[in-house]
Amino acid sequence: FDQSTFAGRFCRMILECDPRLLTYTADEMRRSKEMVLNYTSMLEHLPDGMTEREMHHALWEAQRISSSSLHPDTGDSIPQPFRICGYVPYNGPVCVAMVASTSTPALLFWSWINQSQNALVNYFNRNASSEMDNGTLVKSYTAAVASALT
Repeated sequence: FDQSTFAGRFCRMILECDPRLLTYTADEMRRSKEMVLNYTSMLEHLPDGMTEREMHHALWEAQRISSSSLHPDTGDSIPQPFRICGYVPYNGPVCVAMVASTSTPALLFWSWINQSQNALVNYFNRNASSEMDNGTLVKSYTAAVASALT
């Protein structure tokens, strides 16, 4: 998709939010990453019976799988609840619980859970090439939770 247009960026985000990306195993994620890293070799040496167009499609799908589940800076696997593709299935029930809360303590509890989920999504998808000390993380989390609960 053309990333210089809103429609292109929107379509890319829709694909990144696809919950089906949660179904891939760690082995499939690593193989997808290897495919992406070796894309030139893959295009030069097509498997028997595979067209160049099919290989391009397979490489784009491998890119989608690996980028949804592996941190771009560290290469570590991102836990499922904190991946962008896991946001709706994991955070959706929390939001429903917040809306359905009928008492202040319940609303405060679900707001805290929601902010914690958001903080962890942000942490696991952060720019890991810029170091951040634990004190800054604690202050940021505290400020986010305090602002949500007040």
